[in-house]
Amino acid sequence: MNEVVTRIDQITGTGMLFLQNMTVLIVAIVIGLMIGLFGLKLVRVWAAFMGFLLGAAAGGGIASGANLSEIASVGVMLGGALLMAVLACVFYKVGIFFYMIFLVTGLCVLITKMSTLPVLGISLVLGLIVAIITVKVFDPLVIIVTSISGGFMTGSAIVSMVGLDENIIAVIAVPLVLIILCMCVQFIMRSRQVGRKQEEIADEKRQQISRETEVEKARLLLDDDLEDDISEEELDDFDFDEDDYSEDELEEKSDLDIEDDLEEDDDFRIIE
Repeated sequence: MNEVVTRIDQITGTGMLFLQNMTVLIVAIVIGLMIGLFGLKLVRVWAAFMGFLLGAAAGGGIASGANLSEIASVGVMLGGALLMAVLACVFYKVGIFFYMIFLVTGLCVLITKMSTLPVLGISLVLGLIVAIITVKVFDPLVIIVTSISGGFMTGSAIVSMVGLDENIIAVIAVPLVLIILCMCVQFIMRSRQVGRKQEEIADEKRQQISRETEVEKARLLLDDDLEDDISEEELDDFDFDEDDYSEDELEEKSDLDIEDDLEEDDDFRIIE
């Protein structure tokens, strides 16, 4: 009887361990795909996540240094985590700076499968270099780093899930394929986003030019109307009423005008 109970406990324990491992692997696949496929698109989420971790660590250090009670320590840690998460989400480039250090360091440890002090030191230095470059070249480097990290995490989890940990080809090929796939997807989404922004800018410029053209047309129409009004006023000033003159005066005025024109004509002077 005792042997049966012991056997049941062993089977139950093995089953629970398997379920736990499967749960961890599934979570790793989901998180890896989110990082690999939406690294740049969810950049504020990753920044907030990094801020949350840093805030919790800082709150834990303060609580430990102040010798606070457990409840007070949890409150300080939670408050620091939430505060830093909000700040990192608002100033997301600062949060991404630390997130790049976190990703590169973790990736180096996963690849080397070593957590010794020299490996951690080299990984931190490499992560710091990548983070500094990310500040200058933000979008492309975020896409590259998140694609590598997410693709490697997802590929490694898939290989472990199907039991191909000992197959060196699967260990290398599956993460590599996922890295390339994630990188292509992110760059395609980024190019479409840039294309939409360029179309919006072009539409705004076309609308601005159209408005300027309409304003210029309206101004020209106003100028033409003003010129027409001025011409009519000038003609009105020079109008005369024929009733104010007698027929003799009009004939005399016409004869005088003709004589004046003839005197000014050079041909007439020659003939004369």
